[in-house]
Formats: sequence, structure tokens, C-alpha cells
Amino acid sequence: MFGLTYQEIVAKIVIEKGIKEDDIHERVKKKLELLSDLISKEGAAHIVANELGVKLIDPDEKVKLNKLRLGMNSVNVDCKVLQIYDVRTFNKNGREGKVVNMLVGDESGKSRVVFWDVNHIKLVEDGKIKLNSVLSIKKAYVKMNNNYSEIHLGNKSEIEIDSGAKIDVVEVTDRGEYVRKSINELQPGEFNVGVVGTIVQVFEPKFFDACPDCRKKVIFQNNTHVCATHGNVKGESVPIVNVYIDDGTEAIRLVAFRNLAEQVLGLSTEGFLEIKNNPANFEEIRNKALGNQFVFIGKVNKNEMFDRNEFLVTRILEVNPEKLIEEMSV
Repeated sequence: MFGLTYQEIVAKIVIEKGIKEDDIHERVKKKLELLSDLISKEGAAHIVANELGVKLIDPDEKVKLNKLRLGMNSVNVDCKVLQIYDVRTFNKNGREGKVVNMLVGDESGKSRVVFWDVNHIKLVEDGKIKLNSVLSIKKAYVKMNNNYSEIHLGNKSEIEIDSGAKIDVVEVTDRGEYVRKSINELQPGEFNVGVVGTIVQVFEPKFFDACPDCRKKVIFQNNTHVCATHGNVKGESVPIVNVYIDDGTEAIRLVAFRNLAEQVLGLSTEGFLEIKNNPANFEEIRNKALGNQFVFIGKVNKNEMFDRNEFLVTRILEVNPEKLIEEMSV
């Protein structure tokens, strides 16, 4: 069921709801525009089907982590807890709440899980959910964060701990396959594409304040940081790095956030704070980064103002010479 193509999803909507194909295509187009092309056409079709009440998912079917897609609702997964982060409190519209995140894995990959319900969070606080616990999660929903799917649990979601499900977590070092292309072949809207590029220009980092829970940008008002979702929070300073990379066919501007920005410049979080406080130290960092080569994986966006493609990086891999030679010889 989770391998449905776009046309299969459209056909299912037509059969169940009697809506014309052209109308469905238009709804999908609007979803893509609304989400700034951050999801695939199939993902947008999933959302449209869900809004129309068309069930694409068998309510009893278990989903592997690498098959999660934005728009999936009432999802069931079996997974093993690999890391648990601190329980955080937030204040939204005068109402305090809690949230906890954890990293989980299965045979197909890894994903972040977010608990919002106090009863689920209490399972963590009481130590009932701990490292290596096997969770059977039901009725969760899928959201996107930095182009990766996350599992979110609300008050209708269910958790069974150590239900007997067997999970053999595999180590996914590059989060799956990607499509290798040259820079001059890139087209706007493509995602999960990889280019082998050399850093040829580095711009001074910029920073913005983000919510520590949802990692979205916050605003500063009344002497505190305010998140649209979590209310008053302690904002975290997030670095943004812009560089130009070249692969011999063309050059493209690349944008990296957070840990990816750290990887591009070879800096730690503390190193970025030093640059923020003393920009004069950046020249040495710039010189060290120039000429470094990586496999950059991400999404291609069109900058309409300057009429050029730009690359939003979602993963960075070390260059593997043997693999490159093998790819070039195919």
C-alpha cells in the first residue's frame, strides 16, 4: 500500500469520492505551492486523500521508518528507542505544556519521535520507556522537519512497550540512497539529489533564533523568545552558512543549517559562537574550508529574484574515491 504511485492515489480518490481527475490534480498543485515544494507529488497526493477521507493506509498495517511520508495519518510502527532527549516545558498562549523527543530505529532506518500527550510523556519520566525499549506505536501522524519525516503522537495515539516485536536496527550512515548528478544537470524542485562539489567561496555565517523543540524560527518580544507553536521558550542560536561549490560543470550556491553548517566549515557549536561574538576570526575559518570536497545531498530551489538555482543541503557525506571511480565507470 505504501508503494502507491501518484496515479494510483488519484485513481483511488476518483473511485471512492467521484471527483474528477483534473480537480484532484489542481488540489495537489495547490498543496505543492503551499508547502513550497518541500514534498513530493506523491506526498501531496497523500495529504489530499487524507483531507478527503480516503484511507490509503490499512489501519492494521505496520509502516517501516524509511516509508514514512508527510500527510500519513493514523500510522502504526514498531521501533527501538536509540536515544531519549530531555523533557522540555513550553508556554503557549498562557498555557504550559511538555514535549519529549527521542530517536528510534528499525530494520530500514531511523526517525525522530515526538510525544505531546502528558500520559505518554509520563512513561518516559517514570522510566517505563528507556533506551532499547521496543515500542509498538499506533495512530501516530507524520510531519516533516528539515526534509526528514518524523513520527508525532497526540492524545489519540497509543503506545505498547516491549510488546514482543523483534527489531534489528541497522546502521544507516547516509540515510538511504540518492541520485547522483552534475551541477549543470540540476532542475528546480528535485530532492534527494547528490553532487560532488569543491567549496570555492565561503560567506560569513548568519544566525537566527530557533525554538529548541520544533526548531522553527522564533520572534523576540517583551524580552523573551516566542514560538508560534510552543509559546515562550529559550531561543537557540542557529547558524546558516552560504557557500559556492563547483564540480567542473558549473557552480551553485549552497545553503546549510545547524549541524550541516558545522560540517561545511569544520566547526563545533562553540566555534560558531566564537565567530558570532568575534567576526574577525572568520577569515582563518574561511581559508581552511576553501578547497574542501564533499558529497552534498539535498533539494534544488529556484531563486526567482536572481533567476538561478540554489541548493539546500540536507546531508553531507565524505568523498569515497573508490565509489566515485565506480560510478564514473558505469
